[in-house]
Amino acid sequence: MAINKRRMQPKPPRPRRQYQLFNWLNRFIPLDRVFGEKEPGKEERVPVKYFYYLGWLVMLLVVYERIGYMSEQYVRKSLKLRSEVEDLRAEYTSIKAEYMKSGKQSEVIEKMKASGLEENLMPPHKIIIKSSDKER
Repeated sequence: MAINKRRMQPKPPRPRRQYQLFNWLNRFIPLDRVFGEKEPGKEERVPVKYFYYLGWLVMLLVVYERIGYMSEQYVRKSLKLRSEVEDLRAEYTSIKAEYMKSGKQSEVIEKMKASGLEENLMPPHKIIIKSSDKER
């Protein structure tokens, strides 16, 4: 059997992630003096280490506030639409009442007098057909 010359070399451990942006910020605002550990070999910058978690929380808070603002806006719109619908409903009922009133006989007579038409005061005549006339 042939010996495998290409052995799988174990991967070296990945170096710790360097926070370039936060290291640059730390030069101008040295927060490690306040939050960092003072023991040699354990100098860990807490704000830099947890900044991504803090950024995630800030983003969630912004989204939460935006959703709250949008819901308030929705409520304001719905109240405005509700009052507008009530106004339209009142207008509809008043127009409907005027229309129903204009269809009454007394109102129609008043309108027709202006054009010269008059109401017939004689009652209608009943036409009676005899059964012998029906057969023809």
